[in-house]
Amino acid sequence: MAADHSEGLPSDSSQRRPVVIVLVLALASAMANAGASLLSACLPLIKAEFGFSDTQLGLLTGYASAVTIAALAFPITVWAVRWGNSRVFGACMAIYGAATAAFAACGAFWQFVVAQLASGFGPAAEMPLGQAIVSDHYLPERRSGALALYSAGYFLGVTGGLTAGGYLAAQLGWRQAFVVFGLAAVAIAVLQMRVAPDRKAATLPACPPSSGPGQLAAFADLVRNPTYLHITLGFAWASFATFGLTQWMPSFYNRQFGLAPEHASAFFGGAYLMGSLMGLLAGGIIGNRLGGARAERLLAFCMISYALTFPLIAAVLFAPNLQVAFVAHVAATFMGAMPNGPVFAMISNTLPRERRVLGVSVVLLALTLFGAGGGPLLVGMFSDALAAEYGQASLRWALLAVKLLAAVFFLHLGYAWIKARRAPQASAA
Repeated sequence: MAADHSEGLPSDSSQRRPVVIVLVLALASAMANAGASLLSACLPLIKAEFGFSDTQLGLLTGYASAVTIAALAFPITVWAVRWGNSRVFGACMAIYGAATAAFAACGAFWQFVVAQLASGFGPAAEMPLGQAIVSDHYLPERRSGALALYSAGYFLGVTGGLTAGGYLAAQLGWRQAFVVFGLAAVAIAVLQMRVAPDRKAATLPACPPSSGPGQLAAFADLVRNPTYLHITLGFAWASFATFGLTQWMPSFYNRQFGLAPEHASAFFGGAYLMGSLMGLLAGGIIGNRLGGARAERLLAFCMISYALTFPLIAAVLFAPNLQVAFVAHVAATFMGAMPNGPVFAMISNTLPRERRVLGVSVVLLALTLFGAGGGPLLVGMFSDALAAEYGQASLRWALLAVKLLAAVFFLHLGYAWIKARRAPQASAA
């Protein structure tokens, strides 16, 4: 489906400046993603207190929340149409905040799983609804930069959960850290709904009519779009490594270099934040410059950038000291973050407005079923399986194995690149 360059922005003077709305939405995104990294920072403390295996911890950080995110992918689309993007986003964030605070009361593995299931409401709403609101306020040729700015919230959330969460867990205890983060999520949900309220239908750009009734026809439209389909499948495979490494890296630094849990979280968080923010800025600028180009140029940019993460992650895993690991991790995160703005701009531009929430929800569903659920679990399973032979170093080899799974990414984006070159009219740009 071709991009709709005729989209206009509403002239309603009561609306706040788009950049203010994006910044507040990025803050909500940060909070929605902070809970998972807070749990990651607290894994060594939880393991020490309860004696859970790495496989159990991988299940807790993976499919325990991924099931909820997957189950909500389609209902959130319906709720957004009925009650509005911002209102549904705020309600899901409030549920997420209450679930995050509930971790403080957990005393058994099944209780952790239940709390983690409920916490999936925040991430399930953050990506599709937040990106849809941002896309409503920016023209197609400027969306790479706007969505890169919004994506910064994800990286800030991951870093904040690791650094601030790790610090709070060390100073106050891991239970109190979850309470603080839960209350903060509820407060930010209220702020988000006030600053970015749902706009009246009269102020929105006109939507082309749906090609068929119901969610099934809408989903069929997505599947028939080759650019959208292969971008989704490619990043789903890449997400094995993205989520697996993010959840387990603090434990890697704890085991490999002997850092205390709070120091390991702060070390990884610092490298992650520095690299991701620079990568998002660079990717947003490059994406905006390529905004009027054919889709194959954006796809080639994404593939080249992501290819460079492989040797850089290997350098982290086999670094002789912390200094080398830090520099390599900053560089790896920089390269991995650059495609974020351009790829979601391609998705937004190639879909009509009434398909965007569903389109990004399906992307989130794929990332969840593959990466968010499978990545941490596979790392934990590989680590347990290799522990007898490699001891403490088993986690290093497990992380490397899961990273190599992401090579399938290039098959899908390569196919989309070939199709875009052969059929310029199908370009997402």
